[in-house]
Parts: sequence; structure tokens; C-alpha cells
Amino acid sequence: MISLAFVLTCLLIIIAPGPSLAVMLTQSLRSGRTAGLATVAGNTLGLVVWATASAFGLTALVRTSEIAFVVLKVAGAVYLCWLGIQSLLRSRREPARLAEEQPTAKRSPLASLRAGFMTNVTNPKAAVLYLALLPQFLPPDGNPLVDTFVLAAVQMALSASYYTLVVLAIGLARRVLSRPLVRRWMDRVSGLVLVGLGIRMVTLSRAAL
Repeated sequence: MISLAFVLTCLLIIIAPGPSLAVMLTQSLRSGRTAGLATVAGNTLGLVVWATASAFGLTALVRTSEIAFVVLKVAGAVYLCWLGIQSLLRSRREPARLAEEQPTAKRSPLASLRAGFMTNVTNPKAAVLYLALLPQFLPPDGNPLVDTFVLAAVQMALSASYYTLVVLAIGLARRVLSRPLVRRWMDRVSGLVLVGLGIRMVTLSRAAL
């Protein structure tokens, strides 16, 4: 049932830059490997929500209901912009103050997990991913509910594995990335990216999905 075409399709979708990757990078750079891995876990929990909704047909609401779609994308846009503004405000701190701060003490793993979860669960593209992708690979003679969960589990495993590798790679370079001046510019860049993704999400139409 798990075809090579399904795995390759999932990988292409996963590695495409988006809100989830941006938030994971921000959390990892700001608070270290533990925070980054917690964000990955939160993102995976969000996928569990969408997989369950897809299995029971609830994600169809996002595709067919204009109100549900607008509410979801506005909530996601506001959250991304809020995260981005936080990063931009941090970038305005004095270099001396940044040097005194302990990067790993800035954010608890629970807060990072929540950031990953909220970013995923308020992203209408994540909902449509499960609504549009999984049915294409369901075997005609199988159990739709069970097969949906199996495909979703594979997609989640691929997603979590890829993002974990990204977080670990950032951890190896964090000694350089945690320097005050570098952190300041990283906060600026990540803040602008998150705000930009939030604005883009507001302008997102269902046709674009």
C-alpha cells in the first residue's frame, strides 16, 4: 500500500519551505536543540489532528466552507505575525544585553511545542494536504479509515525525521549562530519571514490550494 510515489510526494511537500519550517528554525536558533525538537513534536501533534480529521471527513469543511477556511487562515496568519513581531522586537535589543542572555533559557520546551502545534493546526494547507493527498493513494479494496491512518503515519514519520535532521544540523552550527550580532540579524530575518508568511496566508485563496 505504501508506494514509492507516495513517499516521494510526501518528501517533496515536506522539504518545501513553509510556516512550520520557519518556526522550527526560529525556535532552534533562539533556544537550542531541545526547543527545536519540541517544536518538531508540536508540529507532529498538529499532523495527528489533521490526520484524524481527514479520516472522519472533517477537513472537507476547510475546502468547501468559506467561513471555516477564512477563520482558519486568519488565525494562522495572526499567530505567525505575532511570532514574527516577537523576533523583530528581540532584534532591537542592545548587543551587550544579548550577550548576557542565555539562549537556552529563553523558551521552555512546552512553549516551543505549543508554537509548533499552533503553527500546523492553524495552517489550512496542512488540512488540504490530508484531504487532497491521502485519498489518491488509498487502495480501492482496503479499509478507508485504517488505510488513511497508515498513510498519515508514514507521512508524519517522514516529516518528523526530516525536521529533526534540520534541528540537529542547526545545533551543530549554533556556536556561531548564537553570537550576539548573528542572533540579532537572525531575529530580524526570521521575524520578517514569519510576518511575510502570515501576510501571505491572509491572501491565500482556496483556489491556490
